[in-house]
Amino acid sequence: MADTNEVKIEVKGAAEENTAAEIDFAKIPVAEALSILNATHHGLTNAEVEKRMVEFGPNKLPEYARNPLWVFLGYMWNPLSWAMEAAAIIAIALNDWADFALIVALLLMNSGISYVEEANADKAIKALAAALAPKAKALRDGKFDTVDAITLVPGDILIIKFGDIVPADIKILPESDDADQEETPMQIDQAALTGESLPVKKFSGDVAFSGSAIKAGERHAVVYATGVNTFFGRAAALINATHNVANLAVIMTKIGGMCLVTIGVWVIIEVTVQFAHYGHSCGAGEEACPTLTNMLVIIVGGIPIAMPTVLSVTLALGAATLAKEGAIVARMSAVEEMAGMDILCSDKTGTLTLNKLSIEQTSVMVCSEGYSIADVMKHGALSTNIVTEEPIDMVLYNAYPDPEALKKWKTTKFVPFNPTDKLTCATLVEEGTGRIMRVAKGSPQVILKKAWNCDEIKEAVDAKMVEFAQRGFRSLGVAKADGDGRDGVTKWEMLGLLPMFDPPRHDTAATIAKCHEQGIEVKMITGDHLLIGKETAKMLGMGTEMYPSEVLIKAKDGSVEHLHGYKDILDMCEKCNGFAEVFPEHKYEIVKILKEGNHVCGMTGDGVNDAPALKKADVGIAVAGATDAARGAADIVLTEEGLATINTAVIGARKIFQRMTTYSKYTVAMTFRICFTFGLITVIYDWYFPTILIVIMAVFNDGAMIALAKDRVVPSKLPNSWNLKNIFLMGIVYGLYLTLSSWCLFYVATKTTFFEDQCNLFSLVDRASLLEVWCTEFIERSPVVPNPPGFGAKINLSVCSMEQYYGQINTDLNPGDCDGISCSPTDLSGCDVGVTESGIPSVLVQCMTEQLYVRGAMMRSLLYNQVSISGQMLVFVVRTQGWSLISRAGTLTYIAFLLAQLGSTMISVFGFNGYTTPRHVYGDCQFCEYSNGGIIKFFPAREVPISHTESVYTASVLGCLGYVVVAWVWSIVWYMPMDPIKWCLCWILNEDGFRNIKAWEKQKLESAPSRIKSDEGVTVGGVGAVSAANPLGRVSLSNAPAKVLDRKSAAVVAITRNSKTGVARMSTDPSKNLQIARNSMVKKQ
Repeated sequence: MADTNEVKIEVKGAAEENTAAEIDFAKIPVAEALSILNATHHGLTNAEVEKRMVEFGPNKLPEYARNPLWVFLGYMWNPLSWAMEAAAIIAIALNDWADFALIVALLLMNSGISYVEEANADKAIKALAAALAPKAKALRDGKFDTVDAITLVPGDILIIKFGDIVPADIKILPESDDADQEETPMQIDQAALTGESLPVKKFSGDVAFSGSAIKAGERHAVVYATGVNTFFGRAAALINATHNVANLAVIMTKIGGMCLVTIGVWVIIEVTVQFAHYGHSCGAGEEACPTLTNMLVIIVGGIPIAMPTVLSVTLALGAATLAKEGAIVARMSAVEEMAGMDILCSDKTGTLTLNKLSIEQTSVMVCSEGYSIADVMKHGALSTNIVTEEPIDMVLYNAYPDPEALKKWKTTKFVPFNPTDKLTCATLVEEGTGRIMRVAKGSPQVILKKAWNCDEIKEAVDAKMVEFAQRGFRSLGVAKADGDGRDGVTKWEMLGLLPMFDPPRHDTAATIAKCHEQGIEVKMITGDHLLIGKETAKMLGMGTEMYPSEVLIKAKDGSVEHLHGYKDILDMCEKCNGFAEVFPEHKYEIVKILKEGNHVCGMTGDGVNDAPALKKADVGIAVAGATDAARGAADIVLTEEGLATINTAVIGARKIFQRMTTYSKYTVAMTFRICFTFGLITVIYDWYFPTILIVIMAVFNDGAMIALAKDRVVPSKLPNSWNLKNIFLMGIVYGLYLTLSSWCLFYVATKTTFFEDQCNLFSLVDRASLLEVWCTEFIERSPVVPNPPGFGAKINLSVCSMEQYYGQINTDLNPGDCDGISCSPTDLSGCDVGVTESGIPSVLVQCMTEQLYVRGAMMRSLLYNQVSISGQMLVFVVRTQGWSLISRAGTLTYIAFLLAQLGSTMISVFGFNGYTTPRHVYGDCQFCEYSNGGIIKFFPAREVPISHTESVYTASVLGCLGYVVVAWVWSIVWYMPMDPIKWCLCWILNEDGFRNIKAWEKQKLESAPSRIKSDEGVTVGGVGAVSAANPLGRVSLSNAPAKVLDRKSAAVVAITRNSKTGVARMSTDPSKNLQIARNSMVKKQ
């Protein structure tokens, strides 16, 4: 007969003998639950597990395969790429296919690099994070084995204990078959899932949900739902997931936004001036609107298109490097916060010490007459539960030399340690005699209070505890009582005090000293006795100004006496060396106080009760061997033991931060440099620059920028922090300085005869007076210009008089009509006519136009080379505060620079054969020679614009030959003052404490932005896809499942029942459980 908690439902297409139904595992008895799961208290066989794995799937949420193409294209979905894509669209509209192709190639190159580098980082991190996959102790083939939680199936029998994260939805099994025995409830924290603010007591037959944390207790349980069929899994299918955005991405967005605003302002200025002031016009067709084509220079050159790539590659490679060094980054923004961490609250056990306990047996204190040290050690061993491999239990058990004597006793009940009671208690029965006794171990103060003769032995025990503490020993009390306590008569007898020693790590003292050198104050936060903490601090060379938690509490409540001379509680937490005898809630308070003082606070922890403090800290660090609960709350999970790994992680994080800071300053500088250089030259001199050179420059420069992700950097000696004001100011100064260098080069080359006179180079001067003189002399001696009739001057002839141009004029593209003025090479009678009357230029005007064109085309090569060289030289300046010439960069950075500048130099030497070709042209130009004579090299096309057309402004490119030497020398000369400029800026802005470290630290604390880690929703690790950005496979939901799904349905799952036999089994169709979730969604009011 079906249970009353079962609801039958009709399922179309189901076999006739099976009926689909829903059943609430929270309400059915354990026996029925085991029956439905086809399981027993003895667990499953491995063969059965494999069979069920096929039926129910792995214990994880479905991992949807990402289409590589969409992943690749996703790297082009950001504001900066949108602006570049807009530039590509403008290029198409202008029929500028070459620029369009290069812009698209630039976008594809950046996406390709991001895709490949992140894929490689993903592979590396997946391999390194595999060891952190959630584990579970499952009863299979008759024995408990540690297995990956992903392999759990419905029907598995588990051991869950203090510190564990519940790996699947489970039903708790009874402690024993004795119904009269008093049951010790478990304490389970399921606040994130259900909203309960306090841990919930769970008894036999109750259920617990995947993702909950065990706060106290240890029990066997049976799995009834896994993966997508769990309460969390069903919610994850219906609730929006949240995505953690690194603060670095936010900072880069702000910098990118500033760059876009600068670009937008200059685009408006340039377009307005060119059309309104200079009166340029636009037409349809290829090269019909040079003004808009020139606008692409500002857009393409100013956009830091490599920023998303540099950001993603730097973070991915940085996370992979940290993982290799023993620090798995679970929250990407923690990299930045780790770099800025200035206070580290470190647990003592396992972090500062080896966490390898040993018992100094010769120093054991015996507290009861008639007992020996061996007796105390034996009872200590009997108080253990070695199944769960808890460290203290293993030490006590292994310390007793006669394990055979322990087999005479059978443990019938075991109450595990919890932070509230601070003890464990085992109930044992002696085989043969049936004698029952209980053995407790735990905090000496707690055990002492239980002793029947507490008052008599208190003074001696307290004195011995102080002695042990002064020797650096932790004390553990052991007591026993006859009977199981059911009769209400209990007489606890304290047997002894065990001294346990946990020696400091050999490298801890040096590591702490290194932290101090890097500006990180290390504070010891320990639950041990104050004297033990001070003794350990002495061994490690730390300060011993420590206080017990009682002082902290009373000082926080306003007690002046307990402030011990400090002005307030923040001052105490900042300046003292640590706190002892603390509870988990005290750790949380210490972190909270320091964060409120604008410190970037790190916190180490390993237990479930450390989770609140780990989550509250800016950088929560779960040490090696931490519980699942601690790892689930941490931002960084260590895979190597000790504080040295934290120090290594800090150095790695600061290197990542340094690379990002370098790129930020460079990006701001180059945006201002490109916008101001070409914007000013355009609006002042009505001079255009080709988009193709800017795109090529961006391609070359991107290689250097991406190389920064692997650059060799020296981590800062002090904690890092973002100072956008300094970044913008320094970037603007660098940018304007480089703008000045380029403008000076442009002015000297085009407005003076310096290079012609001093360097014996051909002239690039574009001044009309000098051009007129040169053309007049050239025309007079040129045989291609006919002599006019009478005594007229050659320069006044129309170009119709020249045989080379006459046949090119009467075309659709080239304006003019030689017939209308009766001028031809054979009839010069009407050739002495002005351009204003005929629309046809004179020989002089055309000569000046051709010289202006070829000199401008060569000037573009020179300016391109100089802008490219000096721009990439800036990278070496901003990457260090020292002298850039002696601060060695990474090999890839040098290679990228040399290759990029080799390419730019070759382009400048050879040019592009006059590309972009003007719209209105004369072929076989007659006046396009070097100023000092000779045919222009690498210009076989010999096409030049016709005077008085918009084509005069076409930004074509010709090789500048020896002027590349000018570009290199000019760049080097202007490079030399950049380090002194940098030092002046660092001194004025006090960058990273350059002028005054104390003032910088004060300013840093006062201006520190609020760093708030979201506490909303719920995050469960190990159930999602592993990647570089999510190495622990965490899934975060935007809301707690119980706020979206009806709590009453939390333990309801789908089953099938055979109508003939009445046998019920779990449904293997996940869609049935998903339908249950849909039907139970909470309706919004």
